[in-house]
Formats: sequence, C-alpha cells, structure tokens
Amino acid sequence: MVPPQFIDSFFKDFPAVVKIIWILAVVFFFVLLSLILFLKVVRFRLRKREAYIKSESEKYEISIVDYLYAYENSEELDSNQEKLISNIKLSLTTSINRKVFVNTLLKLKGEVSGSMIDTINQLYKMLELDQRALFKLKDNKWHIVSIGIRDLRRFKVLEAQSEVAKFINHPKMEVRRQAYLYFINLFGFKGLEFLDNLNSSISVWDRIGILEALQGIKSQETLDAGKWLSSKNDYVVLLALELVRIYSLRETQEELLQLIQHENSEIRLKTINVLNHLYIIEAKELLIKTYETLTVKEQIEVFKLLENMGAKEEESFVLKHVTSEVFEIKVLALKTLKQIDASKFTGIKNEISGLESFKVIDFLENTP
Repeated sequence: MVPPQFIDSFFKDFPAVVKIIWILAVVFFFVLLSLILFLKVVRFRLRKREAYIKSESEKYEISIVDYLYAYENSEELDSNQEKLISNIKLSLTTSINRKVFVNTLLKLKGEVSGSMIDTINQLYKMLELDQRALFKLKDNKWHIVSIGIRDLRRFKVLEAQSEVAKFINHPKMEVRRQAYLYFINLFGFKGLEFLDNLNSSISVWDRIGILEALQGIKSQETLDAGKWLSSKNDYVVLLALELVRIYSLRETQEELLQLIQHENSEIRLKTINVLNHLYIIEAKELLIKTYETLTVKEQIEVFKLLENMGAKEEESFVLKHVTSEVFEIKVLALKTLKQIDASKFTGIKNEISGLESFKVIDFLENTP
C-alpha cells in the first residue's frame, strides 16, 4: 500500500488543474473497472439463462411429443399421460418456464398438422394456461393485455370471446389489433361482427392486416358487408368498401350509391373506385349530377369510371371537359370521347386550341 505521506508529497508541487485531472483519471478507472465487471456478470447470467432455456425446451419437447403420440393412439388419458401432465404443471410455477413451454408448444404447432394441432390446443387448456392468459387481460399494463389476447388467439380459446370483446375500443392500437385478429382468426367472416361496436380508428396497416387474415379463411359462408357501409364510424366504412371490392359484393349497390354523397371525401373517392370496379352503370347519372361538388381527385375518378363504362348519352358531358384545366381530366375526357364517338374525337382538333391539347389528341389517335 502506498503511504499517504508519499501521495501528499507527490501532489504537493502540482498545479490545481493537474491534481483535478489525476483525480478524474482515478475515478474513471474505477468506473470503467466496475462496468467491465458488471458486463461480465450480465454476460454470464445471459449465457446461463440461454443454457437453461435450451435445456428446458428440449425436455418439454420430449414430453409434449410423448403425450401427442400417446393421445393419438387413445383419446382417453392413461396413467402415464396423467403423470406427464402433472409433472409439466408442477414445472410451470415460474414465468420463465411458462414462457419456454408456450414457445415449445407453438414450435410444435408449426411442425404438425390435422388433429395434432387440436390436441396441442387441448393440452394448453388442460394445463390451465388459458386461465393465466385470461388473467393477463385484467392487468393494468397494455402490453401484458396484448400478450394475453395473442396467446388466446394462438391456442384458439373460443370461450374468451366475451372477454376479448371488451378491448375492441382500447386506447392502445396494439391491443385493438390483437383483438381484431382474435375474432377473425377464430371466427372467420362471422368474427367481423366486432365492427358493429367499433368506435375507434382502424389504421391503414390494421386494414391491411385484417384483409390478409380474411384471405386465409377457407369458408363457404357469405360476407354481409352492406350494414357496415352505413356505419357512423368512417374507418369501418372504408374497411367495408375494401371488402366489397375484394369480394365483389354487387348486392351492396344501393348502399354504394348513397355513399356518393357522403361528407367524407376519402369515402366518396373510394366509393367511386368500387363502383367502377363492380361496373355499376346506375352510378353514372348520379355522379354526373354531383360532379361539380366533388374534389379534383374525385372528378378524375369519375372520368376513369366513364372511360370504363361510358356511352353515347354521356357525350355532351364529356365534351364540356375536353378542354379542362386539369390535365388528367382532359386526357381522360378525350379518351372517353374516342370510345364513345370516334368521328367526333377526330374532328375535335378544329374546335380546340393549344399545343398541349393537339399533342394529347395526336397521341390518342395513334393509341389502340
């Protein structure tokens, strides 16, 4: 040990700045040393945790596989299976073991098919893990609630329907998303009935997620989206319009025509697009009547519709817009005129002025 007298004499003749630098260097040295020791301890614990998880996962996998094949040969539990379930249940007293076991179940679900998937779901319930997932729904932390709903969905716990329904309008988007997926994955088209009570928003990504989940449903039941087109929730209406378009629900024609006068411009724009996709001719007259009240984007969509299904009776309306200041409308009007009356389109060069319009006509004349 260095004598204090030596340290005192060593620093005595140094300026104050040098003394401060030495003190800081010593402090930083000990801080760095502490951090190194801390990181080593953390690394050791993480390695120990990883080894434990791997070991427990392998044990659980063996036990679950033994149970599955024994259950496949006999639907009634024998003494060995009951003992196996009892041992697993005793090991699930810690959260880390429950997490490892659930992850192992999910891994095996991805590797098996048919009745074995149902057996895994039954095992999840027999071990009362569904009750633990339900208990998570009562937690004050939103991410715990989200995990609870996710697990109930993954293991198809249908009995939790009424509890999950309480989170349809949850303030957190992540919780709402898990609730949406629960109903769709477990109940198919019928699960969309949660839209009846939805007061909150549906993000664009959630809409995409819902539509992707519906595409994975193999069902012969028909989808009734008409009632959601008259919803007071604009987000529900937009989703319903997507459903009408994807599943070509022409029986919603009356509801679609009413949406042309909706106060939300995004809904009007989407409605015109859907009417065009479904080739609903009755929409033309109403759109022409309301044309001047529409936004430019909607007016462009109207001319896309007329280009698709325009007829001789719309010629006078189309002619009014061949010189429109909006370039997209001008081009679409000329294309529509070419389809309706080719001779009128050819002779219109003499009636319009402007180099740009001539270039458009020349281009369209040489386009099939």
